[in-house]
Amino acid sequence: MRHDRRRILSIVLTALLLLGGCGQGAASSATAVPTAAQPSPTVAQPAPTAPVVPATPTAGALPTNPSPAPTPPAAPSPTTAAPAPVAAPTAPPTATPAPRAGLPVRLKIPTLRVDAAVEYVGLTPEGAMDVPKDYDNTAWYEPGTRPGEPGNAVIAGHVDSQTGKAVFWDLGTLKPGDEVIVAGADGVERRFAVRAIEAYRRADAPLGRIFGPTSSARLNLITCDPESGFDRARREYGGNIVVYTEAIP
Repeated sequence: MRHDRRRILSIVLTALLLLGGCGQGAASSATAVPTAAQPSPTVAQPAPTAPVVPATPTAGALPTNPSPAPTPPAAPSPTTAAPAPVAAPTAPPTATPAPRAGLPVRLKIPTLRVDAAVEYVGLTPEGAMDVPKDYDNTAWYEPGTRPGEPGNAVIAGHVDSQTGKAVFWDLGTLKPGDEVIVAGADGVERRFAVRAIEAYRRADAPLGRIFGPTSSARLNLITCDPESGFDRARREYGGNIVVYTEAIP
C-alpha cells in the first residue's frame, strides 16, 4: 500500500514538471512567431490620409479648383413699355385725273378747205346715228367718245344735198397722213392724222371698229358713198365712206 502511494506521487510530480516545461516553451515559441505570419484581419484598417496642400498658382494661371464666381443678382424684369403709337398707313397718292377734252365746236380739214360747225346728235328711232340738220355742218355722236380722249369719236356729215355738194363731198379723196383738226370748247385744237379710208355697204360697216372702245384717241369721219348708188324710195345711198384718223402726239 505504502509502495503504491509512493508510485502515484512520483507520477504526479513527473506530470507537473512536464506541464511546466511545455507551458514556457509554448509561450516562448508564440512570442518568436513573426507578425507577417499572423492572419490578416477581415477588414483592413485604412492608412492615415495626409492633408492635401493646395499648390501655389503660377502668376497668370488659374487655380486648379477655382472658387466659383459669385452669381450677379438677377436684373429686375423690365416693366413692359407701352407700345409706340403706330402711324396710320398713308394711302398712296391718287393720280390727278387728266382734264377732259373740251366739247367739239368746229371741224377743220385743211386739204379739203373744210371749216364747219359741229352739232351734237344721238340715235334715230331706227337705232342709227343721226345726221346734222344743216348740210354745211358736221355732227358729233354725243353718247360716244369726245375727240381727243381714248376711244373712237365719230363725226358725220352729208355728202350732198338737193342743191349740190355738202360739207363732206370730197371726204373720200383724203390720203393717209392728211390732217384733221377739232377745235374744242376749251380753246384747244386737237390734231389727228388720217390712217385709212374705207368704203362699206351699209350692212357690212364694222360698227365695233367705228364706234367701239380703244386705248388710243381716234376720230372717225363718216359720210355717204356716192358710188354705192342712191335708193330714191328710201332716199339714201347704199353705202358709206369711213375715214379713220388717230390723234397726233
